[in-house]
Formats: sequence, structure tokens, C-alpha cells
Amino acid sequence: MKPFMKPVLAALIWLALAGPSLAETVTLNLKDADISALISTVAEVTDRNFIIDPRVKGKVTVISTRPMDSDEVYQVFLSILKVHGFAAVPSGEVIKIVPDVNAKQDGIPTVGDGSRVRGDAMVTRVVQVDNVAAAQLVPILRPLVPQQGHLAAYPATNVLIISDRAGNVDRLVSIVRRIDKVSDSEIEVIPLQHASANEVVRVLTSLERAAPAGGGSKTPAAAGGPVLVADERTNSVLLGGDRAARLRMRAIISHLDTPLETG
Repeated sequence: MKPFMKPVLAALIWLALAGPSLAETVTLNLKDADISALISTVAEVTDRNFIIDPRVKGKVTVISTRPMDSDEVYQVFLSILKVHGFAAVPSGEVIKIVPDVNAKQDGIPTVGDGSRVRGDAMVTRVVQVDNVAAAQLVPILRPLVPQQGHLAAYPATNVLIISDRAGNVDRLVSIVRRIDKVSDSEIEVIPLQHASANEVVRVLTSLERAAPAGGGSKTPAAAGGPVLVADERTNSVLLGGDRAARLRMRAIISHLDTPLETG
């Protein structure tokens, strides 16, 4: 590995040429570097062309301990932009760097189920909902969409339209898929992958007691409210009640049954 130092303010960039394929790897160490200088460096490393909005200004700090290829560098670059309130929007042969609030109104790509776009790239996705009303999902998912994102339902075809970072869009679609299931029976069995069934039932029961169905009735099932039972053996939640109550409970269970964030 052959080191090469590029003076970008306080940035130290080591380039490595691996074998005859000349595959370039980069280790980024940036301290209070001007963001425009970072963009110039990423353009050189990734061979991409950028147009920078005049409002894109600031200092950035990045610490890495291992070499990255050009694709990894670009994903790190997208994460840096996200942290500082900016976004990269492809436009033909160039990529525009604009404030987050303007990105959703620009030409961000529309992706489908098989999209390879990932990480912090801005995308729009149309999600078909088959078994529940898409409009019912909007208030459930709205808290999970940041202010600069967009979430709306189109009732005519029962679809959701989501514009946000690709990683968060994938997360929202995963939640929709878990909620959007046929539930003709009044009793549903919801297996949990990450949370404890007993703990989930305890939390939901406390929530129902704080805001009981049927105007304070102690028997929510009689008022059409949900009935929750934990099955320890299979780590599942047995959910009963009318369709609307079960839809709300399924959404909350999906939120609770997620792995701990790592960073």
C-alpha cells in the first residue's frame, strides 16, 4: 500500500493501489475541513461530478481507521451530508448537493422493491398496500418520517408515497409489510423476533389502561378494544379485538419489535 498525502485543510487522505487491477482505496481523516473541499476530494476519488448549492457551507470532521473503496467513500459522504442537513440528488451526469428541505422537491430517483439504492441516498418509493387502508397507515408511520421527508396516501389505488433516505424508506416498507396482512380471524398470532412477548404485552396493557377503549371500561374486549396475551413458549403475542383496534396494536408491536440501534 503506497501512502499519498493530499492537503485538504486538516484532512489526511491515504491512497492505496491494490495489485495489477489498480483498485483504489482511501482512508479519510478529516478535522474541521471545509465541506466544499471534502466534495472536491470525493469527486476525485469516486469520479463523480457535483454541482454545489450556494447554501451548502460548513466544517466537517470524519475519523476512519481502515481503507475504503470508492463506493464506501461515497456512502460515508452521503452520511456526512445527512448529518449536516444536506442531500445528494442525481441529475443526469451530475449530482446536485442541496439542503435537505429542497431535496424532496428535486429529481430524486423513484425506486422499486428490487432497488439497490441504500444508505443515506434520497429516494421516492411507491408502496402498494393490499389488506388495509393506506390512509390508516399515514398517522401510524408519520412519526418515523423526518421533517424533510414526505409521506402521503393515494386512496384511489391504495398506495403510500414515501420520500426519504433509502435506509429509512426500507425500514418503513418493512413495517408496512408486517402490518399489511389478511386478518379475517378475530384472534391473531404475532411472532416476535427481537422483543420479549411478556414485555410487549406489559407495555401495551399499560398503554390501554392509560387510555382505555370504550370510555374507561375495564373490559376493552367488550367495547371492541384489543385483547393481548403473551405466549412465552413461542415468544408470540395473541391479539384479539375488532379490525381497527388490531391494526393499531399491530403497528405498535412492529415498532417495539425492533433490534437495538447500533452506531
